[in-house]
Amino acid sequence: MTRLGASVRTLDEFFDRLVIVDDVAFIAANEDRTSAAAVREPAVVRFLRDTFDRSWDRAQPFPFVPHHAAKAADEVIPAIRTSIKRLLIEGYPDKQIARRLGISERSLQTHIASMKQELGARNRLQMGYLLGRNSTTFVL
Repeated sequence: MTRLGASVRTLDEFFDRLVIVDDVAFIAANEDRTSAAAVREPAVVRFLRDTFDRSWDRAQPFPFVPHHAAKAADEVIPAIRTSIKRLLIEGYPDKQIARRLGISERSLQTHIASMKQELGARNRLQMGYLLGRNSTTFVL
């Protein structure tokens, strides 16, 4: 795509599909994203365009993946875990965290289990306490 002139960026948080053509925005109309709704209200389209622009500004240039796929995890996992920590501290349930990050709930639970082990926590309550207490791990 980039060879044809497209600009591509990536966020460490899931951004749902959004297509804006002229003054019409298309967003997912159902949970499994198999149909779209056309939004023509100017104020809503303006809001969606602004939301996209803000997310674009926060996103990183793509591609960020190293030459070897095995090394990609070293770059990607810390960013994912930082987002997981932030969303856990903000009180989001697992299902919403997984959806926002674009990963499965099973993958999320694997990350959380690894984070608990790294912190030496025996359960999620203790992990939350340690995350909140350890300012070098995460700063709000």
